[in-house]
Amino acid sequence: MNGFLIPFVAMPKQSRLAHQSESDRMSGGVDRRSVLLALLELIRTEVDLDTLLRRVVDLLAQAMDADRATLFLIDKQSGELVSKAAHLPELPEIRLRSGQGIAGLVAQTQRPVIQSHADDHPRFAASIDRLTGYKTVTVLAVPVLGDDSKSGKELLGVIEVLNKQRGSFDEDDRDLLCELADEVATALNQTQLPERVTMKTPERYHRIIGTSTVMQRVYEIIGRAAATTATVLIRGESGTGKELAARAIHFNSQRARGPFVKIDCTSIPEGLMESELFGHERGAFTGAEQRVLGKAELADGGTLFLDEIGDLKGSLQGKLLRLLQDREFERVGGRKTLSVDVRIVAATNRPLEAWVDSGQFRADLYYRLKVIELAMPSLRERGGDDIERLGQHFVKLYAQKHNKLIRGLSTDALLRLRSHLWPGNIRELEHCIESAVALCPGSDITSSDLPLPSSLNGSIKLLQSDGKSVDGKAIGASSSGLQLPDGLSLADVEQRYIRHTLDRFAGNRSEAARALGIGRNTLLRKLKEE
Repeated sequence: MNGFLIPFVAMPKQSRLAHQSESDRMSGGVDRRSVLLALLELIRTEVDLDTLLRRVVDLLAQAMDADRATLFLIDKQSGELVSKAAHLPELPEIRLRSGQGIAGLVAQTQRPVIQSHADDHPRFAASIDRLTGYKTVTVLAVPVLGDDSKSGKELLGVIEVLNKQRGSFDEDDRDLLCELADEVATALNQTQLPERVTMKTPERYHRIIGTSTVMQRVYEIIGRAAATTATVLIRGESGTGKELAARAIHFNSQRARGPFVKIDCTSIPEGLMESELFGHERGAFTGAEQRVLGKAELADGGTLFLDEIGDLKGSLQGKLLRLLQDREFERVGGRKTLSVDVRIVAATNRPLEAWVDSGQFRADLYYRLKVIELAMPSLRERGGDDIERLGQHFVKLYAQKHNKLIRGLSTDALLRLRSHLWPGNIRELEHCIESAVALCPGSDITSSDLPLPSSLNGSIKLLQSDGKSVDGKAIGASSSGLQLPDGLSLADVEQRYIRHTLDRFAGNRSEAARALGIGRNTLLRKLKEE
């Protein structure tokens, strides 16, 4: 079994095993805190789903000093256990009925099983060993249990490890594997992986939700880009997930163990941007009391993500071009030329081609940036199924975060989500669902819980040229909300909706931006683009 390393970071939550004494860790046993840290760090990355699960079982086998590990998940259609990720070179998968084999018994009883001699267990599935030619001797299997429901914990799957390399599995091993199973369950709950066992067009990256045709194209380009070291330009409206795509490219590339460093070209004043990007020497300017490394240097060996690259001022575009071409730069106030090994991924919602034509953006920089171009679709382009799937995902995420017992979205809430235009894209949807979860008085979110415009399911009604709505019903003078004729460009629709939202809030830009699910600066920028 090939091992792997995961960088350790501060744990987001306390673990009872994290309090293991230093003497215990130095005695030759498993460093349980490090194992948990590694698992927690892994599930926060935007790794390809299959890769993520393979790495999880690798880590589980390492932690348990086992020869093999398997993560079984429940197939929601058949109720069987399916080996979603496993050290199983002999077979494409294993399927077990509830109660079949030791893993099936664990699924049936939701209780761990330790077996020193597998042949002696009445539920041991010897037929699997006959198929694989592998001899199972010692077995430890524990359930993966999700959130509490009315009937108790939801069974998500089973983790099974085979053949401890030194001795037999014991109660300490069982406790560690149960704790690791809890963390795996958290990852499964947050990413909806159990539902994906039977999906025909699954999401490829566990932090990016969506199965629409346009998203399948996004996954394809991310995968191809990750296999190279080429510069990537990600295009898309605010809130479409450009940073998630950039992270997915990084974490699925050969640079995954290097740093992912982000710099937002809109949030840093022009006078400080050069120092932020390239660093400065001591005494370079008033207040520069020591040398400071820039983001380009901090990203050495990894990926530098330049968010909203269209807002980079002309004075810095030439220096960035040099970094792209030669991977060289000087710190502010310095004379020494420095070299870095860094991959650059940039993102923008700006019309860079038009800006090149008008002289606002350097043509040579633009063509250097768009070696690989990835277009992130707007939420309205992705369709109702993706909107519904994202909505359910955020409900589960924020119900857990705010400790609310909410099962999901009602039918009328789903219809309302599907009919809204979502000018703020995924960010707007996420804020909408979090608000609904936090304020929902019941166990299901209804249409009235959603903080969306109440008139005409989102205050927008598309009109045909004959004055009828798209559903064929005439729109009278008493109709409320925003009415849009057909034939408008997407940009025109967005601008009209923004103006409509501003009118709703009597010109209050902060309130309008909040309702749109975008930042106030983004709103101001969109207004300037009219």
